[in-house]
Amino acid sequence: MKIDVIENEDEKLKMQVHTNLTLVNLLNDKIWKQRVDMSAYRCDDPYLSKLELLVRGKNPKKAVLDAAEEIIEDVKELRKQFEHAVK
Repeated sequence: MKIDVIENEDEKLKMQVHTNLTLVNLLNDKIWKQRVDMSAYRCDDPYLSKLELLVRGKNPKKAVLDAAEEIIEDVKELRKQFEHAVK
Protein backbone atom coordinates (compact mmCIF):
# COMPACT_ATOMS: atom_id res chain seq x y z
CA MET A 1 0.00 0.00 0.00
CA LYS A 2 1.23 3.46 -0.87
CA ILE A 3 0.31 6.71 0.88
CA ASP A 4 0.92 10.16 -0.57
CA VAL A 5 0.57 13.05 1.86
CA ILE A 6 -1.16 15.97 0.15
CA GLU A 7 -1.40 18.36 3.11
CA ASN A 8 0.39 18.07 6.44
CA GLU A 9 -0.45 20.85 8.89
CA ASP A 10 -0.70 20.98 12.68
CA GLU A 11 -4.45 20.30 12.74
CA LYS A 12 -5.08 18.96 9.24
CA LEU A 13 -3.80 15.89 7.43
CA LYS A 14 -4.90 15.03 3.90
CA MET A 15 -3.53 12.00 2.12
CA GLN A 16 -4.10 9.86 -0.91
CA VAL A 17 -4.26 6.18 -0.02
CA HIS A 18 -3.62 3.57 -2.69
CA THR A 19 -5.63 0.68 -1.31
CA ASN A 20 -9.19 -0.60 -1.33
CA LEU A 21 -12.27 1.07 0.06
CA THR A 22 -12.71 -1.51 2.80
CA LEU A 23 -9.43 -0.70 4.52
CA VAL A 24 -9.92 3.07 4.29
CA ASN A 25 -13.44 2.74 5.67
CA LEU A 26 -12.10 0.74 8.64
CA LEU A 27 -9.30 3.25 9.22
CA ASN A 28 -11.78 6.14 9.06
CA ASP A 29 -14.01 4.44 11.64
CA LYS A 30 -11.08 3.92 14.02
CA ILE A 31 -9.89 7.51 13.53
CA TRP A 32 -13.29 8.81 14.65
CA LYS A 33 -12.81 6.88 17.89
CA GLN A 34 -9.66 8.95 18.50
CA ARG A 35 -11.91 11.99 19.12
CA VAL A 36 -10.86 14.06 16.15
CA ASP A 37 -12.85 17.05 14.90
CA MET A 38 -13.39 15.42 11.53
CA SER A 39 -12.39 12.38 9.54
CA ALA A 40 -13.71 11.60 6.07
CA TYR A 41 -12.68 9.90 2.90
CA ARG A 42 -13.57 10.56 -0.70
CA CYS A 43 -13.78 8.08 -3.52
CA ASP A 44 -15.17 9.10 -6.88
CA ASP A 45 -15.18 5.53 -8.21
CA PRO A 46 -14.34 2.55 -5.97
CA TYR A 47 -12.55 0.73 -8.80
CA LEU A 48 -10.81 3.54 -10.66
CA SER A 49 -10.17 6.35 -8.20
CA LYS A 50 -7.51 6.85 -5.60
CA LEU A 51 -8.97 7.39 -2.16
CA GLU A 52 -8.42 10.61 -0.25
CA LEU A 53 -8.55 10.67 3.53
CA LEU A 54 -8.88 13.94 5.43
CA VAL A 55 -8.40 14.21 9.20
CA ARG A 56 -8.80 17.38 11.25
CA GLY A 57 -8.10 17.71 14.95
CA LYS A 58 -5.50 18.63 17.53
CA ASN A 59 -3.07 15.95 16.34
CA PRO A 60 -4.29 14.21 13.18
CA LYS A 61 -1.02 12.32 12.64
CA LYS A 62 -1.27 10.72 16.07
CA ALA A 63 -4.94 9.90 15.45
CA VAL A 64 -4.07 8.03 12.25
CA LEU A 65 -1.19 6.17 13.89
CA ASP A 66 -3.30 5.23 16.92
CA ALA A 67 -6.14 4.07 14.67
CA ALA A 68 -3.74 1.92 12.64
CA GLU A 69 -2.35 0.41 15.83
CA GLU A 70 -5.89 -0.39 17.00
CA ILE A 71 -6.57 -2.19 13.71
CA ILE A 72 -3.39 -4.22 14.15
CA GLU A 73 -4.44 -5.24 17.67
CA ASP A 74 -7.93 -6.19 16.41
CA VAL A 75 -6.43 -8.40 13.70
CA LYS A 76 -4.08 -10.06 16.20
CA GLU A 77 -7.06 -10.84 18.43
CA LEU A 78 -9.03 -12.17 15.47
CA ARG A 79 -6.16 -14.46 14.54
CA LYS A 80 -5.84 -15.68 18.13
CA GLN A 81 -9.57 -16.41 18.35
CA PHE A 82 -9.56 -18.15 14.97
CA GLU A 83 -6.59 -20.34 15.87
CA HIS A 84 -8.32 -21.32 19.11
CA ALA A 85 -11.58 -22.09 17.29
CA VAL A 86 -10.04 -24.38 14.67
CA LYS A 87 -7.93 -26.52 17.07
